[in-house]
Amino acid sequence: MKKLNLLLTIFIGIIILSCSSSDENDNGNNDDLIGTWYGISSTLNGNNSGIPDNSILRFTSDNRVEFVYENSGNNGEDISEFGDWTKNENLLTINWDDSDPGLENYILEILELNESTLKWRTEINGEGTLIETFSKNQNATVDLNQFPDYELAIRVESTTMGEPFEFQAIYMTTNGDNVLVEDAQTYSGVNCCTDTYTLDSRIVKEYKVVGVKIIAVTGNISWVNATLTKVSDQNEVMDETGTINNTAGNSATIIYNFETNTATVTEN
Repeated sequence: MKKLNLLLTIFIGIIILSCSSSDENDNGNNDDLIGTWYGISSTLNGNNSGIPDNSILRFTSDNRVEFVYENSGNNGEDISEFGDWTKNENLLTINWDDSDPGLENYILEILELNESTLKWRTEINGEGTLIETFSKNQNATVDLNQFPDYELAIRVESTTMGEPFEFQAIYMTTNGDNVLVEDAQTYSGVNCCTDTYTLDSRIVKEYKVVGVKIIAVTGNISWVNATLTKVSDQNEVMDETGTINNTAGNSATIIYNFETNTATVTEN
């Protein structure tokens, strides 16, 4: 009888361990992952990288997945990669059908997954940490809160001492829909070398581009300077100057592109 009880106890223990292991591997319902996802944003090492290259994902219930790279072919056609997917807790592993040696498995850490949003993180060899966000809503907008704050500051100067000058500033940035937004401000009665060390500044979000266009109203404005500083660490990523040439109607435009990390100055 004791031997029978012992065997029964061992058998029940094996069943419990088996069920526990199965639960851990399954991690609940994966239904939220099934369906078509549209890329809305990505960051590499915390910097905006725009729409993910794999802009469309398709997960099926038979554990198959398709990554679509839109307009990436030699003739502008879409290119697809196919593979099998498995999910264990917050780790998603994709085993590609075709890949270079050593790149057969793509491992992603799921940061957020629900019926409308998929967000994951992975490490890219030699490049750093990639975070990508997708939505099942093809028209979803980007949540700009995920991007760092920057301070855009302008300085406008004249070579005419003691003589007020006037200009219009058009601030430009893109929003979560990748649409250019402009805000025009007019500055008048500004005096040389007193008011203009930092004439104006504003907080902007890193998304795609940010910049300012200065249009001279009076003919005594010589140049404009624009700086862009990351708020968190005070790292200055842009310090550019454009020439106005003391001519009414002349303008200088200074733009910073977060996707390429480059600044351009246009004068006319």
